[in-house]
Amino acid sequence: MGRLAALLALCITLLAVAGYLHYRSETVEIRIPEQQIRQRLAEKLPLRKTYLYIFELTLENPRVDLREDSGRIAAGLDIRVRIRGGAEDRVLHGTVDASGSLRYAAAKGQFFLAAPKIEQLSIAGLPEERTAQVRAVLETALAEYYADHPIYRLKTGDVKQAAAKLVLKDVAVDGNELVVTMGL
Repeated sequence: MGRLAALLALCITLLAVAGYLHYRSETVEIRIPEQQIRQRLAEKLPLRKTYLYIFELTLENPRVDLREDSGRIAAGLDIRVRIRGGAEDRVLHGTVDASGSLRYAAAKGQFFLAAPKIEQLSIAGLPEERTAQVRAVLETALAEYYADHPIYRLKTGDVKQAAAKLVLKDVAVDGNELVVTMGL
């Protein structure tokens, strides 16, 4: 019985080593179209949240622009800001455009937009004295939103993607597709 267990353990070890040697140099290229990223981001929108008891923020209608030369993903949203205070409640509409890098969470096989940086903010009628506060609220809201909503999830049924789940090797943009190279 002890010899059988040792032989079985040796066979399993050899199979594991053979699998590792086979897949260690194997890479998997995943192409993610802009439209698919946009659809993933839109799944939980509109999103409404109140910040600092004053600002009620609504995010909706995501936009995505993959930029070949920057290595960053540009993403925009339509926004509605309700400013509460005093005798006057105001509802303002506008857009926010941000860009971020790609973060890979290996444990879940998910890709996220990381470290979003506001590139452009346009809100009609926003009082000058509120601009800095609204910008800070939006930076927080965008960081929370993109941290909770993956732009892509590896397909668990795809053997190559499952085998490549450990290491993100490269991220590039080719036309309107995000090209992610994965490997062991």
